[in-house]
Amino acid sequence: YLTARVVDRGQRAFDELRREQLRAGSNALRQNNELRFHQLDVSDEQSIRAFIDYLTLVHGNHSIDVLVNNAGGVVRQNDHIVRTCDADTAAQCVQMNYFTAVNMTTWAVPHMRRHGRVVFLVTALAHLGIFSGDLPRVLTSDELTLAGLHIIENGFVSSVGKGTYAAYGFPPMPYAVAKAGLIAYARMMARITASDPRGLLFASVCPGYVKTDMTGPYAPLTPEQGAETPV
Repeated sequence: YLTARVVDRGQRAFDELRREQLRAGSNALRQNNELRFHQLDVSDEQSIRAFIDYLTLVHGNHSIDVLVNNAGGVVRQNDHIVRTCDADTAAQCVQMNYFTAVNMTTWAVPHMRRHGRVVFLVTALAHLGIFSGDLPRVLTSDELTLAGLHIIENGFVSSVGKGTYAAYGFPPMPYAVAKAGLIAYARMMARITASDPRGLLFASVCPGYVKTDMTGPYAPLTPEQGAETPV
């Protein structure tokens, strides 16, 4: 399934991918495993629940093979990327890049099939070297819980509002901090589900600097090249 918050944009992307399948004579078509489109707003829990209910109704309770958490982005104002690190920008960035993916994954994992895969698209900017103090150790700790990770992400937003983020070891980089949270979440989920008989895999990957609406036309990689790593 290809999903999108905005139906028109999602439908255009679906139509283009469908045409590519037809031109290539894709094996997916011969195997009745064709691409489908469904509206999904990962920032809206009701939308997530409706999508999961639909999958369960049509395909059964354990119907998800792979979940790719690709939704996210940067904060824009008047069609320009906001590059300042203020409380509002931090809150929006953490919500759209961290909490939405965690919430989507939380709903999806109970419906994963055996050997299911959950992939988070992150950025090379979200490395541990951007943090200081105890944060690198805490983010990689086997004792880290989801509640603790939420505290870190919310703590970043709060400290930005107070102007104290540097004292707590955070950089002035909301997008990177949010994506670092996803990397820690993927590690945590791999640890928590290690004994799950379904043999689930969680991975956070960087697609590289890809031409998208977020990065603009000067990024060196095409979307097809960027898809190689997560696929």
